[in-house]
Amino acid sequence: MRVRLKDITKTYGSLKALDGVNLLIEEGDFFTLLGPSGCGKTTLLRVVAGFAVPERGEIFFGDQRINHLPPHRRETGMVFQNYALFPHLTVFDNVAYGLKARKIDAAEIRSRVGQALDLVQLSALSQRYPTQLSGGQQQRVAL
Repeated sequence: MRVRLKDITKTYGSLKALDGVNLLIEEGDFFTLLGPSGCGKTTLLRVVAGFAVPERGEIFFGDQRINHLPPHRRETGMVFQNYALFPHLTVFDNVAYGLKARKIDAAEIRSRVGQALDLVQLSALSQRYPTQLSGGQQQRVAL
């Protein structure tokens, strides 16, 4: 799906984190966002994911303007630098957390979590806790 950002501006107080950013990522493109610390990379990703609201500009997925959609309706994800896993929950329960919050049927949760863990090759570790995983494994759980 094509992602297009048009004239995105985001400020934090007097700090202008993003100033008129325009970007087009075509479907199938491999895209890397690089830059020095503090240049706005994370802010841009937070705006696209819906965790931050721009003061100006438009965000499109395909031809649909998504500015008004909350994060859970954007069909995107964001893995935070510290992975943001719940340390008291198993791998299975961390992956299932969002589905449980949406009150998805238990059988459907088991199926979806099983598929997700198979996809990232972590099925055998489903009952471990985040502290029992390597950094790379934690990152795959966060995905």
